[in-house]
Amino acid sequence: MLPVWATVLPLEWLLPLQVDVELSLVSGAFLIVGLFLVWDGFRTWQRKRLMQDTPTEKIRSAAVGRTELVGTGKPIGDPLRRPFDDGTCLVATWDIEEWEETRNEKGHSTGGHWSTVDSGTLTAAFQLDDGTGTIRVEPDDDTRFRFRDEHETQIRVRPRDREPEEVADFLRHHTDVDVPPKGGITGFLFSEDRRYTQRYVPVGADLYLLGATEPAGDDADSSSGLVFRRDSGSGEFVVSALSEAELVSGSRWAAPAKIVGGIAVSAVTFFFLLVALGVA
Repeated sequence: MLPVWATVLPLEWLLPLQVDVELSLVSGAFLIVGLFLVWDGFRTWQRKRLMQDTPTEKIRSAAVGRTELVGTGKPIGDPLRRPFDDGTCLVATWDIEEWEETRNEKGHSTGGHWSTVDSGTLTAAFQLDDGTGTIRVEPDDDTRFRFRDEHETQIRVRPRDREPEEVADFLRHHTDVDVPPKGGITGFLFSEDRRYTQRYVPVGADLYLLGATEPAGDDADSSSGLVFRRDSGSGEFVVSALSEAELVSGSRWAAPAKIVGGIAVSAVTFFFLLVALGVA
């Protein structure tokens, strides 16, 4: 129901008001995106400097506190099973996407896009071995994982095709996403075009770690007597199958690109926001 004042105003007065409100909301949303890009760019630059300024230690002589380590990742007990096939890993991330088709006013298809319906991370404590000793590594929910391109698998299941058994089993036991019906009239009407993507760190991979060590007590999973966790001072915890040099090289261009792009988006949208508000 419209407010009383709106019912007595001419329609031609209300339309510009509605447009200005919509423009303000869109401009505000883009302004937030721009500011986030600037913030993320500075975070990327700070992380690059932290990696460059933190010396790599040997596990045998590692001290308590912030450090970076390199070595071979090994499972503690049974390794994790990868989400969408029968392989094993130390950690994996996964995404489930469905194709959403867009149509015009006449009902004709105008394309579409992939929409994420669920995603997650599979991880558990593992051991890092650099030849001088071992240390227990305990990733948390916000650990920054970096994967190699060759350790990414994507499976596309088109409508009326059946999900591979490994995929269907993962859906049933690890997600709230249903296995789409296939075959018959139900499958014809309700089957989805889906894409399943997994990225993983294989068992025995060479790893780069940035974080902090803490005393672990008498732990059989750590010859050093230490455990590797998030650095409370910087807030960083990186587990990467890419080397330090590869990470720094990528950040060298990513950080300024995010900052410059964020400033540009913020400046343009701030101008349009002032226009919408009638200030400019």
